[in-house]
Amino acid sequence: MRTWKKSALAAVGLALTVITSACGQPQEPAANQVNQLILNDQEMAQNLKGLARHEREEMELYTSILNKGKNKNSDLESLLDEAEDHIAERRKLLEQAETLMKQTRERTPAVRDSLGRLSFEKEETLVQAQTVLDQYEARAQAFEDFAAFYEQSLDADELLYSLMRGSAEPNLVKIKRAIRERNSQYAHLAELRKQFNKQTKAFNGANAKLVQMEQAS
Repeated sequence: MRTWKKSALAAVGLALTVITSACGQPQEPAANQVNQLILNDQEMAQNLKGLARHEREEMELYTSILNKGKNKNSDLESLLDEAEDHIAERRKLLEQAETLMKQTRERTPAVRDSLGRLSFEKEETLVQAQTVLDQYEARAQAFEDFAAFYEQSLDADELLYSLMRGSAEPNLVKIKRAIRERNSQYAHLAELRKQFNKQTKAFNGANAKLVQMEQAS
């Protein structure tokens, strides 16, 4: 149900050689520098996989909770406990993914500067390398937007589950309102996820082209 696009770390494993400039300073090919920058994406991809898995499992619990909650005498506590455990795990995985993305974004200006000082690359290769970084920045912004809204959706989950807990006379009006809000949040979240995946696809394409240009030079 939740699909994530992974970054294609295409240059990793190419064993691109370190080239020394005329002044004796080591210079790495543009594709190598870019792909060293985005190594965090491998770990981030695992965080996003875990996030999606917990989200799927909680969605199943959510359906069970709603179905069971139709019975006035149902005991929902164990299901609610499970659902809240998933929420806690999702918060942790999301925070880890945000940290990794932030670390990469903080290093991006230095890589841009380094690319601007390369003395051996063709101009079109350098332009493509900068395009890859532009695409990564757009992808990072899409993820930042997604993550901020994801936090709100987790808050909506917690509010709903708290309203369902331990009350002989639950406030059905508030619960129904919380269900509507929660469903609305997840509908918007799906659109933000789609945008992030679109940006990831654009980044992967630009990065693959850069690696091809580097190999052909």
